[in-house]
Amino acid sequence: MAITNNAYVANAHLALLVLLIITRVINERFMLGTALVIGILYDLYYIGVIGIYAVIFPVLVLLFYLFQKVIQQNVLTLFFTLVISVTIFELASLLLQSVFGLTSISSDFFVPRYLGPTLLFNIIMFVILIFPLEKILIGPIE
Repeated sequence: MAITNNAYVANAHLALLVLLIITRVINERFMLGTALVIGILYDLYYIGVIGIYAVIFPVLVLLFYLFQKVIQQNVLTLFFTLVISVTIFELASLLLQSVFGLTSISSDFFVPRYLGPTLLFNIIMFVILIFPLEKILIGPIE
């Protein structure tokens, strides 16, 4: 039985958190290819139609590199980048799935019962995991 009796749904985006951290040290071209492969795997597993997540992941990686060039990287900016990227990820996936007729969801459900809990859960995961993941993947943040 779910904690919230399925009234609220939260989705973890640990892949986005890992991509956000490792884009600081890995070549952009390699990360775009990796994001494309991750997106295709997401498409095959979750939707069964290749194209939606295969577009979203590389676009978000490009956004990470853009933020990296424009904004000084520290824990606070990584936090806000994660919040923005999770929001873009969820909105873009919902929009693309709706356009292709794969889902129909009301805004009364999506924002308060899905996007809100998803953002809260990912914020909590960020707070818990940022320093261990950062230390494991790239070394200390300056």
